[in-house]
Amino acid sequence: MLQTLLQAAVRNAKHRAVTVSSAGTSATNGDPASAGAQRAMLRRGLTLGQHASRPIGSVGLSTIDAFFCMTTSHAAVVRSLGVAEKKITVVNAAGGGVPDPWGGDDDDYESTAQVLEMAAREIAQDLKHDV
Repeated sequence: MLQTLLQAAVRNAKHRAVTVSSAGTSATNGDPASAGAQRAMLRRGLTLGQHASRPIGSVGLSTIDAFFCMTTSHAAVVRSLGVAEKKITVVNAAGGGVPDPWGGDDDDYESTAQVLEMAAREIAQDLKHDV
């Protein structure tokens, strides 16, 4: 969900040189987004229809400027892969990270989407200051 929300925020902020992609610390390759995540994005006029999961190990980590992790545990995995601490941010760190809606109902996905939506706006705004 963060990938889709951040792509929209970056597009709205007219950051043309920013590429956003997603990978999971325990993801398998090629799974679609969950139905709850898809519905949460549809309520925002966005789609996850083309989403396919991929594991973090399949990504060229050295080519990435910033990593936005959902939890401190995810950040630890990314650090263990040799990514510098300064490139890693835990989304909603002050709130304990991003709540995992997996297996929950639409309200759980909506709560997570709201956290991610705010984070996407903040990240896009921060990018504006860095450009």
